[in-house]
Formats: sequence, C-alpha cells, structure tokens
Amino acid sequence: MNVNSRMKPIVLFCLGVLMLACSPQSSIDSGARPFTAILVTDVGGLGDKGFNDSGWAGCQDAQQRLLERGVELEVHVIESREQTDYVDNLNLAAERGDIVIGLGFLIADAIKQVADYHPDTHFLFIDGQVEGPNIASYAFHAQDGGFLAGLLASYMTQSGVVGVAPGMDIPPVQRFAAGYRAGVVTGARLQGREIKTLTTVIGSFNDPVKGKSLAKSLMSQGADIIFQLAGNSGLGVIEAVKESPQGTYVIGVDIDQDDLLPGRILTSVLKRMDRVVSDKTIAAYDDKFEPGVYQVGLKEGYVSLTEMKHTRDGVPSQALVVLDRAKALITDGKIKPPAVYDDLEAFIPPVELLESP
Repeated sequence: MNVNSRMKPIVLFCLGVLMLACSPQSSIDSGARPFTAILVTDVGGLGDKGFNDSGWAGCQDAQQRLLERGVELEVHVIESREQTDYVDNLNLAAERGDIVIGLGFLIADAIKQVADYHPDTHFLFIDGQVEGPNIASYAFHAQDGGFLAGLLASYMTQSGVVGVAPGMDIPPVQRFAAGYRAGVVTGARLQGREIKTLTTVIGSFNDPVKGKSLAKSLMSQGADIIFQLAGNSGLGVIEAVKESPQGTYVIGVDIDQDDLLPGRILTSVLKRMDRVVSDKTIAAYDDKFEPGVYQVGLKEGYVSLTEMKHTRDGVPSQALVVLDRAKALITDGKIKPPAVYDDLEAFIPPVELLESP
C-alpha cells in the first residue's frame, strides 16, 4: 500500500459527533498499539479554511514527519458543534489518545477539568493559558501580526475608513484587533492623515451569512478594507468582498487565505498553530513533551503576514519599507503593540522609530 492510500480518511461516528481518522495501515512495529493524537476542534469544525483547519494540518504534518522516520502515528479529529460538546469530546479523546489537542479559547475550562482526570495523557491547548502538570498551553502574540496588518491597511485605504469584524470579543481575538487598530493609527500618523476604524462583532465563529451581512454594513459606512477575525463566519466576509467593487479588500487570518480570493485578500495574518501542533505531537511521541504556558509571536516565528503574492505589486514602496522596519522593531522589543482595547488609549504611535532609516 502506498503512502497516499494509507493517509485517506476513515469516517467514524462517536457520541453524535463526526470523527475523521487518518490511520496509516503500516506494518511498522506491528503488534504494538500506534501512538495516537486526537484533535478536538472549536465550534464550527473542519472546513473553516482557518483556525480549525490549521490545527488539523498540524496533526497531518506530524503524521507525515513521523512516517518519514518509519513510525506510525494515528491521528483523529472530533468536531465540536456546540460549547456543550467540549467536555464529552475531550473525555472521549483522552480515553483513546496519547496526546489530546484542544483548540480555542472557549475550550479552556473543559481542558482543565478533563486533564485532571487523565493525568497520564498529554494535553495541548491552543489559544490561551491553562496550567497543569500534563498541559502545554500556547498563547500567541497575535497583536504583532495585527499591528503589521493595520500599518498595511493604513497605506492601502482610499476611503480613509477601515473595518474589523471579530467573530466574538474574546482575548485571543482582541489581541488581533487591538494590534490592528494600533497599526492603523500609527500608519495614519506617519502619513499625516486621518483614518477611521469601524468594528462590528459578528457574535459567532460559525455564521457566514451574518458575517457577510455585517461586512456589507461596514462597507456601506465607507470601509474599503476589512480584517476578518471570525473563523467560518469570516468566509461570509470574504464573500461580501468578492461581490464588492474593485479596490475593496479583506485581510485573512490564522492561515494563508490569500488564494481564496486572489487579488482581493490584501494579506493574511498567520498564526502558526499548525507548527505548534506538529512539533508538540512529535515531542510527546519522543517522550519530550514539556507542560507549561508558552507565549509566542513574531519574534519566535509563529506570527507574521503572508508574502502577499497576489497584491504585493500594488502596495506602495513606502509601506513595504515601514513594514520591514516594524517587523525588526517588534522582534527587538522596541515596539510592543497593545493586546487589549484598554491599552489603546495609552498607546503612543512609534512614529519616530518607524521614520528612522
């Protein structure tokens, strides 16, 4: 059997949720139970072309990396449809997996509760901070990427109005949005112009119809660039931009979404949770899993903008220069974008630093 046929999904049903399994039928170490990683998604499940899909891509990457070492890794995903699914889904995963990966800030309490009852199982929590002797938590400095996106938007807006559309107003999303607003203000000061930022909270990560409607509302108020932070709901924002006149852009999030609407997605703010999932899964297999709370961002290579392969030629050269300077200054700790809205009022745009050659 070749590698491609081994990696085709097998569909199972458990506790009323869909479980997909990618189980290589390898003869390697036959007789021993394969090491098993199980991903529990946030609400919305797979197919969001963003947050949840990124976590699953990390599982598949770990599987391929271990296969290249001659090791069988069995990976599964349990899709959460409602927040009330979290505890049951995590318990099911912990009963069958060696490492359980929980995605999303809202799953934090369930991770803590379930991990306490399964002390011999490794738990990886993405998008927040949960402490425990068998839990590794990753919080991303998404404000770093949000700041860069805001700078870029300030140079690209023609109307002088930009928007941001969070799925929900929770800390990981607020990091993106606060950084974005700070970047817009900074870019406006550098150019000596006024730019207004509008915000509309969709209220769900799994409502593309509402996402589309609210994006159109932002555009009706003059926004010609919208930063979507909304998971599956964000696909509705992208659809709204697709139906809008040329010159209107959306900024993607979590994974490289630029190809979803080439030339109209200005850039995507990458949050490399796929790398975290892959690396920590392999560490768990190698018996090198280290619990703890980890903060990662631009400096560590886990947050960035895409290369803008479809839009870069239309970005002013001065904007590209400022973006490069900002990246270096954030990496060096000389610019610290705000992570919460409350810090925006005290934020002083680092104009002099960014003007320096």
